[in-house]
Amino acid sequence: MSVKISLDAIGLAHGTDKSSFHHNYLNFYETHFARLRERAITVLEIGILNGASLKVWKDYFPRAKIVGADIMPATKKFEEDRVSVEILDQSNIEELTSLATRHGPFDIIIEDGSHMWEHQITTLRTLFLFVKKDGIYIVEDLQTNYGSLRDDYRGISGRTCVDYLKSWLDLCVADDELPLEQVEDAFLRTYGRSVRFLAFYRRACLIQKAYRAPIRERNPGSPLRRIAKPLSACKVHVLAHISGIGDVVGNGGYVHLGDDPASFQGLSIDSPAAPVEYRVRSFDGLWSEWTANNGFVGTRGQARLLSGVAVRLAGGAKEGCVLRVSGRFAGSAAIVEAGDGEDCTAASGGALCGLQVDIEGR
Repeated sequence: MSVKISLDAIGLAHGTDKSSFHHNYLNFYETHFARLRERAITVLEIGILNGASLKVWKDYFPRAKIVGADIMPATKKFEEDRVSVEILDQSNIEELTSLATRHGPFDIIIEDGSHMWEHQITTLRTLFLFVKKDGIYIVEDLQTNYGSLRDDYRGISGRTCVDYLKSWLDLCVADDELPLEQVEDAFLRTYGRSVRFLAFYRRACLIQKAYRAPIRERNPGSPLRRIAKPLSACKVHVLAHISGIGDVVGNGGYVHLGDDPASFQGLSIDSPAAPVEYRVRSFDGLWSEWTANNGFVGTRGQARLLSGVAVRLAGGAKEGCVLRVSGRFAGSAAIVEAGDGEDCTAASGGALCGLQVDIEGR
């Protein structure tokens, strides 16, 4: 049985300063890189100095495509089998985008370039788009954001890269307590909660991407049940505000994202031809007041989940229609059904994560 050499041992053999000889990044990285070791991945490193780290990535990832990028033309000499080198200026967005378009998307990006604050931020904001879901982006040498190194690496930037990462960290940790729609920075608004984690280490930060494309009206998931006698005149529209996603609209009367862990925080129901009223229950067991057709009930951006819902026909709609509510709750695949005005809740007390409202003809 062959024994695999550790990432740090490979780094020490090639003399990279990422090893325990100096920065000691590699022991930290291997915790996150090990799952990718035998895969046919693509690795990008910005800033390659003497080429030592390119040899490390090549040896550690035997099936990987390795791409190095540097501003110095002389680094072209480090190209070899499975390793390509591109010459670019990391402060130039077009050059970064061109590189990423030709070689990406990437499983791992290591930013070890000029260490100038604006370059670190620009490169992050440009290249993170080209990181695969569950991929990793690393910013190295963040000590240049502090102390005596500040004057050398400040450049024209008004904030450090660490400050920028802290703003990102706030959005990730605070979750719905900090509404994304109020974030001015477009990058942070897009990726504020689209990460599994930001892991800070001595002189570095590792970010694992978990981007989930926004779910729009066209994709409300799948229905919870098929109805026998649909009344086309009583089309129902359901809007659900979902944790980590936002508003999702289902014009077919349902919002249900399947196995996705998507819990409702608030909702609105619109049935123009057969008006309805509805209320929701929070996790403290309290029910809201009945809300009229097309009103919003519950919360947005407060991380307060719903544990129940009730819907009833209003006015004279009861005479020609029958209403049925179907709900799915976290922790169970079972569908809970309720009639007109009845409470739709789960015995387990789980959070509402799927809702369908059907209005059928008698």
